[in-house]
Amino acid sequence: MGSDSAYTAISLEAWTFQLRWPDGIVRDTDLWLDPGESGKPRLRSLRPQAFQIGRMLASMLMLPDPRRNFNGTFSGLPVARHKGYVLTRLGFGPDTEFTGINDVVTIDPVFVDIDNQNEKVTIGIRNRWARIEAVYEHLDALPTNVRSLVVEHRAFMASGDPVDTHLSSIVRKLQGALIGAASGWQPDTDPLLGLEAILGIVPSPGPSLPPPDEIGEDEPTVSARSAHEYRLAKIRGVSGRRFSTDIRAAYGNRCAFCGAVYGGVASVRSGVDAAHILAWSKYDLDVVPNGISLCKLHHWAFDAALLVPVYEGSACTLKFTELAIANFAAATLAKIGQHKFVVPEEWLPEEPALWPSKKYLDVLYADLAIEFAA
Repeated sequence: MGSDSAYTAISLEAWTFQLRWPDGIVRDTDLWLDPGESGKPRLRSLRPQAFQIGRMLASMLMLPDPRRNFNGTFSGLPVARHKGYVLTRLGFGPDTEFTGINDVVTIDPVFVDIDNQNEKVTIGIRNRWARIEAVYEHLDALPTNVRSLVVEHRAFMASGDPVDTHLSSIVRKLQGALIGAASGWQPDTDPLLGLEAILGIVPSPGPSLPPPDEIGEDEPTVSARSAHEYRLAKIRGVSGRRFSTDIRAAYGNRCAFCGAVYGGVASVRSGVDAAHILAWSKYDLDVVPNGISLCKLHHWAFDAALLVPVYEGSACTLKFTELAIANFAAATLAKIGQHKFVVPEEWLPEEPALWPSKKYLDVLYADLAIEFAA
């Protein structure tokens, strides 16, 4: 789907694929790209007993075994349940390599999407692998039968062997061993959660996805989700509180997208947020030009990359993105804002030097691979 480094799927006909895992090991997948009689490219297995890439990735990530298609998947949360979901998408990172001499793609995997009938979850691969490695480091605290299976999983991953049904079988046995051993863990669900419960490991509250600039150019939805995670990172302390105060003061508690003033009333908390343009946790920019004062609705619309400011000459103009147009009805968009609306200068800080920085906005749109509506 889409393209990467100027390659499209159809241009990779008959190429084979490898995975470079976060542990540094490059593994053969024994998959090749078949254009198919219909012209729709598909990954085919070269093995006598085919093993699809969804099952391969799930077992490496210590996830329950997925289905191949949506028939028979479950609904609701949790999404990751044995044979209750589909692994629908694999995101290629910036270190993916295309070697034309050997016709090999070495994938730098950065995220996977898992879906059931009505829910979707995006899992950052490096974050997930770091959690698995934390479990590997505390094997002695696990019950004997659970520990032996985790040791098997670790040994298989360390071997660098192509992933096959043996690894998915280990994960399935691990799910069985966790029944009754992990308090509060639901059978047939994500075994990593059960292992962390036994060990008392609490995953980091920080971003789980890679930064937006490490996500492929054709992944605007995941990029927007990543940017939102990084903006929500809370390890800011005094600098963060000062940033919020400075933004509200510069904008006079006014939302820059709708002009409403939701603050400045004694003993009433301001109703506008200090929204970062470039995520503090990645860029460490607690300065007014890296922020915008937004009401709750428009903070959401900006963080979700639906409605964004663009400079056309000296004017700050609001534009809907293709992501907004493709996913929301016209009546809903009309309540969010107006496409190509020119923000009145009086809605912005009095000093133009404090207006949202064009440089920072350009970096954000490049990170998110944003496409603006016509």
